[in-house]
Amino acid sequence: MQSGLDQIGNIGIINFHKSYLFPRKWLLARKILKQNKNLKTIVEKRGIIEGTLRTFKTKHLTGEKTTTTLHKENNCIFYLNIDKTYFSSRLSNERKVISEEVLKLVKKIKNPKILVMFAGVAPYPITIAKLLKKNKIKAEIYSNELNKEANKFAEKNAQLNKLQNEIIFINGDAKKIKTKEKFDIILMTRPNIKDTFLKTALKLGKKGTTIFYHGFGTKDSVLKEIKKDGKKKIGKIKIRKAGDIAPFKFRWQAVFKEI
Repeated sequence: MQSGLDQIGNIGIINFHKSYLFPRKWLLARKILKQNKNLKTIVEKRGIIEGTLRTFKTKHLTGEKTTTTLHKENNCIFYLNIDKTYFSSRLSNERKVISEEVLKLVKKIKNPKILVMFAGVAPYPITIAKLLKKNKIKAEIYSNELNKEANKFAEKNAQLNKLQNEIIFINGDAKKIKTKEKFDIILMTRPNIKDTFLKTALKLGKKGTTIFYHGFGTKDSVLKEIKKDGKKKIGKIKIRKAGDIAPFKFRWQAVFKEI
């Protein structure tokens, strides 16, 4: 059984059931390409998201043979390579929701400083920066990402969206961020990994810092891991579902302040 079509830019990505043979995959891919005029390429997702950089491999099925594309969402443009960088179009609304929450917060902060950890090709920094710019609010927005390829695309995306002067890139391991800044807002758009990175985030924050945290599993398991690594340094936790990652497995968005 086919699990559905994901679209990033003009590339369609299909995750087939293991019982599908190539002729059937190719025929279905041709049908999808014919029915969707905004698609130019159809690829098969091969394997699962894995590794430190959380990427997956694809196999070309039909259409233009490419893995790079321009994706548009929330009045922003993102240039990326689907094989070399992590990007989920399914998080478009989540990025919009969080950006609007950040906008409400910065209106109450003098000279706000915002850090986005695990920023990838910079969809969160750019969506936030564009919304703040539209509302004529100035803020220092820092983007941090380990993946060197993603960093190249991120800087290109800042230029494409005319935000190169709005975002500061501090590339490399999140645990080795070298800055004297203490941030007012920290976005932890974590991949599904064991390490919470909460201890790192808390060191980069201060009393009153608002942290947006992505956790995976059950609501109780996410609350447990936050309380374990946050210890007595965090206040009341607000938590909500922020999408599914597999059948009966969910992403959770938790928001709390450093105390």
